Amino acid sequence: MSLIKQLWIAIIVIVLLAFGSSFFISAYQTKNYLAEQLQVKNIDNATGMALTLSQMEKDLTTIELMLAAQFDTGYYRRIALKDVAGNIVTEFSLTAQPVNAPDWFISLLNFEIKPGIAQVQDGWQRFGSIELESQTDYSLVALWQITKDLALGFLIIAMGCGITGSILLNRVRRPLNQVVYHAEALGNRQFITSDEPATFELKRLVVAMNRLTGRVRLMLEQERKQLDQLQRQYELDPVTSAFNRAYCASWLEGYFNNSERSEIKSVFLLRVTNLQGINLQLGRSETDNWLRLLVNTVQQYHGVRLVSRLNGSDFFVVSDQVTTTSSMCEQLLGQLNTECLLDSNHTTAPLLLVGLSLDAMSSRQQTLSQLDAMLVEVESAPPLQSKTLQQPQPYDTLADATAWLKAIKQAIDADRIMPKLYPVQRRDGSLLHQEAMLRLNINDEWLSAGQILGWARRYQFTSQLDSAMLNRALGQLSADNSLQLALNISDQTLTTVAVHYQLLTLLQTVPKSVCQRLSLEFDERLVIKHQLLFISFASALKALGVSVGLQKCGYAINDIQDLEKLGIDYLKIDAAIVLRYQTSEAAKLLAGLIKLAHTLSLLVIAEGVVSVEDINGLHQLGFDGLTGPGIA
Repeated sequence: MSLIKQLWIAIIVIVLLAFGSSFFISAYQTKNYLAEQLQVKNIDNATGMALTLSQMEKDLTTIELMLAAQFDTGYYRRIALKDVAGNIVTEFSLTAQPVNAPDWFISLLNFEIKPGIAQVQDGWQRFGSIELESQTDYSLVALWQITKDLALGFLIIAMGCGITGSILLNRVRRPLNQVVYHAEALGNRQFITSDEPATFELKRLVVAMNRLTGRVRLMLEQERKQLDQLQRQYELDPVTSAFNRAYCASWLEGYFNNSERSEIKSVFLLRVTNLQGINLQLGRSETDNWLRLLVNTVQQYHGVRLVSRLNGSDFFVVSDQVTTTSSMCEQLLGQLNTECLLDSNHTTAPLLLVGLSLDAMSSRQQTLSQLDAMLVEVESAPPLQSKTLQQPQPYDTLADATAWLKAIKQAIDADRIMPKLYPVQRRDGSLLHQEAMLRLNINDEWLSAGQILGWARRYQFTSQLDSAMLNRALGQLSADNSLQLALNISDQTLTTVAVHYQLLTLLQTVPKSVCQRLSLEFDERLVIKHQLLFISFASALKALGVSVGLQKCGYAINDIQDLEKLGIDYLKIDAAIVLRYQTSEAAKLLAGLIKLAHTLSLLVIAEGVVSVEDINGLHQLGFDGLTGPGIA
């Protein structure tokens, strides 16, 4: 229960106790006062009537007429004259009449008045006694009216107190909500700062939380600087800030070791022709600036995921297959010829570009050898600038893109979708979760994500696949209470707000206990490009109990602004770094990444673990979990 509700309950209880006690005390005091007045009236009237009768002739008829006349005034319920022996000589009484008041009120506050008794004399002798009881119905009706007026007054005062309390609580609510939001953010590993409220106790609390946030940010900044220095020292080309040859080799090894590829990649080898002559023509400084422009142009091209400098003049480029390899080669070369010209006298840039699809290759050595051979062929046939390797489609039954899209839609509509599970293991050997990889049945054959996503991406159909996978995963989680799953989320899903609402609505249809066993993972590069969208989506997912993680993490982690505000639960480090953990350079980088993540209380998971022998070494580095071909 929220603090505001507790305050409201406390205020209501206090008001009810105060008004209730005042109400009943006032009602009983009024009743006692009226009862006292009625008792005095009974005694006074009985005494007066006895005095009158004592002075009269003791004729019974005359006495009865006098008592009847007195009774008929309507102020009495009973008048009785008794003789000396206590026998009733004459009596007048009124039958019970309905009273205009509720029964519960009558039973609770009914009057019990003793009759007034006085002695009647006959000279010096005692004639008898007279008993008189006044009518109480009028007093009961009057008491009921007073009580109603009192209750109405209390109700009006209570409403006024409620309005005043609401205004005061709203003034308290604003800083209190701010403190609650700050505390929830800290609980979700989002280290934010808040303005200090005027309330003294809340101010002390906010100051303490802001101080904690400041310390965490200072530690993060220090860790980031150290990580950035290590990255620039060991993994990046000092001139262009592209990755170096070692990273390229490691990335290729990780790609071919991974049997469950999310999609097919295209790779290119870009060569600067006559780099020595360019250096003599422009000078070293201008040449370096031109090389940086070249690398930046390639990195900004749609679909490019990696640029690595193999040597002085050769650059290795990895791209998602958003189009055919040949189309991308032509388009990329055309953009480079436009933006990277050395001077206006040339119509093309001094560049050669060759490419192929990695699906046609089987190893790192074969890939680099094939690219080198293609580059030699292009160099020997000027003015040829580019060449691509034509290879068969990975699944050539549906060669037409439109047929692919139709087949994918039919498979989803027929629920021919199945996740293939790969374990993620904790340090103690227990299961953290299982990665659910897409399998789709087309023409009675189960196809992997790598065979499907390239086609789906061309028609922007990946979000529908994400929705179908999530729906299937929720069904499995609901059926098996011990199952924990992690799903990869595509770039189209992350960048489309309408899809966010669709997935959140789907998650709201299942109990929170099911959502708590689900993790959604996003590529690090996507989070960098769409950080605000990610923070909004991740916050909504966390509110439903879903865990959120980043996959393929590594050197770009420093490019994420305010990492502490993302609210993520774990990082999965890219296999391109993990595979080289035995080298001192990669070990330092991994240790820096792990320390940065642990500062934010994040789990760190190594991707691409190949052999059982690597498990102990990676655990010694500080990894909290492992996944890959070597994890059974």
